[in-house]
Amino acid sequence: MTKRHMGIRAAFWLSAVLLGASLNVGAASSRDEAKAEKTAEHDKMVLIPAGKFLFGKDDKKVEIDLPAFMIDKYEVTNRQFARFNLDHKYDADMGDLPVTMVSQIDARNHCEALDKRLPTEQEWEKAARGTDGRVYPWGNKFDLTAAVTSETDFGKHPPHPMPVGSRQKGKSPFGVMDMSGNVWEWTNSSEGRYFLIKGGSFFEDRDYAAVTSKLLSIPDDSKDYIGFRCAISVK
Repeated sequence: MTKRHMGIRAAFWLSAVLLGASLNVGAASSRDEAKAEKTAEHDKMVLIPAGKFLFGKDDKKVEIDLPAFMIDKYEVTNRQFARFNLDHKYDADMGDLPVTMVSQIDARNHCEALDKRLPTEQEWEKAARGTDGRVYPWGNKFDLTAAVTSETDFGKHPPHPMPVGSRQKGKSPFGVMDMSGNVWEWTNSSEGRYFLIKGGSFFEDRDYAAVTSKLLSIPDDSKDYIGFRCAISVK
């Protein structure tokens, strides 16, 4: 091979390497931009206006008047939680999943780090069902495509949470996502030494996915089916 051909070949390979590096940088940049956009979307909060709504169910349903507040549009994700909890580790493909294995204390501390707080049971329920006393965020009849529950088709995989916002049909009248199924959510309401969790999860069926369903748990308990979202009072 002549020196000229060797020079051309070397130049060709150098160009290929530089092009590949450029493409990789461009791809990485696009991924970073997409991740930033998704994070910004997941950081959004929704205004729940002041006023009355129907709280509770059946013969225990009552009308309650609440002041205005804002609540996270989505459940707090692994990626969001790790921004303020540096020891929180998760697989790369789990960044948009709701964070779990967090106690009520962990959840409360995270919200407070953002100058937010956990919602009360009444606030959570109003954000989930609107004002008309409906059973699910979308209405009174269960819809398999609107929530992630134990009845969801997970294929060959065991039941598990889905990325936040993946059930668009399940949004509440105010536009809040995943308030039925996916993961239970901590509130700041308590009965004795136990705190209330709301909304059902991938682990239970449609009955637990009703907006009025609730369980009680000690504040330092943590499970792989319990997450949270934050709220802010509006003056």
